[in-house]
Amino acid sequence: MVVVPENAYVLTDDAGEIYLCNARCLCLWSLTLATKPGLAEELKTQSLKLNTPQLEEFQFDSIVELARWASANALQMPLVRISQ
Repeated sequence: MVVVPENAYVLTDDAGEIYLCNARCLCLWSLTLATKPGLAEELKTQSLKLNTPQLEEFQFDSIVELARWASANALQMPLVRISQ
């Protein structure tokens, strides 16, 4: 078993928690899941809570929202919202 670093990202959903070591791991994990072909609709639209190493807490309504935020965060760029 590997020890999770104190500065990990903690992602919580209905099934439990996942610990991601850094912003790049969070970005890769969320993008992989968000773009996975055939992903069940309930997984695409589940609510996710993220706690960052900076003790910030974010709530996301879908894996796509999390992936957008995680990408901007990993690249240290502001997130630009696109109107639909």
